[in-house]
Amino acid sequence: MTTIFGLFDNNNFYASCEKLFAPRLKDRPVVVLSNNDGCVVARSAEAKALGIPMGAPWFKLQDQARQYGIVAFSPNYELYADLSDRVVQVLRQFSPNLEVYSIDESFLSLDGFGHLDLAEYGHQIRERVQQWVGLPGCVGIGPSKTLAKLANHCAKKDLAGHEGVCNLLALSGGELDDLFGRIEVTEVWGVGRKIDARLQDMGIASVKDLRDADPAMIRSRFSVVLERTVRELNGVSCLSLEEVTPDKQQIMCSRSFGEPVYELDDLLDAVATYMSRAAVKLRGQQGVAAAIMVFLQTNPFKPEEPQYH
Repeated sequence: MTTIFGLFDNNNFYASCEKLFAPRLKDRPVVVLSNNDGCVVARSAEAKALGIPMGAPWFKLQDQARQYGIVAFSPNYELYADLSDRVVQVLRQFSPNLEVYSIDESFLSLDGFGHLDLAEYGHQIRERVQQWVGLPGCVGIGPSKTLAKLANHCAKKDLAGHEGVCNLLALSGGELDDLFGRIEVTEVWGVGRKIDARLQDMGIASVKDLRDADPAMIRSRFSVVLERTVRELNGVSCLSLEEVTPDKQQIMCSRSFGEPVYELDDLLDAVATYMSRAAVKLRGQQGVAAAIMVFLQTNPFKPEEPQYH
């Protein structure tokens, strides 16, 4: 039996959550900022179309914001987590086996669903989430988790002819060759800039190039992880569904201050608050800590002032 994975991914998740409660912003460019409104961490489709880069400091975007009517929101993580839970509840109606991969992505096991029109099933998932939660999303389907994630990229970019859904299992070998040959290798799950630079030196520039590479050679030059990626691109499932989220090995709670801090008592209050939040997360997974690290640093965006940490 063919292993089948689906990946549901919410589109522009943080920005979509904010738009959900502000219908007047339906076609407006929206960005969500980092803590203390520092940098852009999420962009709506309209903001992306304007060329707003991820991580851009908000104070540098003021002219564009006035020119194009960009609306900025401070982050509301409680809201995002709640809506994410609601999306997962909807997804569980479509598969009994599900892995919550991140706040806006979930893998679904579709083993035994092969008799269905999987593309149509994907559209049903999208429409149910849109109707019941109000958030847009895309569905990618493939015989491995890596291919399902790649299919989701194709669905977002409408590269395979089905808006919002891409089922790689329905494509012929020639169609897959053509599709993978048009996608840069950096779109493969786990291939970052450093690995990409080394792959480029070897003449591996597209997904097809990596898929067709010799797995043993890739393992000898890179790692067993990238070898698994090559096998997954060939439809061999090497990564199973993690239905139980493993405990975190590291818990971090850090923030930037909205204004300069000059008093020791203010600093101590902040550190104690963040430490308490980290401890709540630790107790939530019934864990214990082997070490605690507290770090402080001055504002790196003000190089004219003394810097220390």
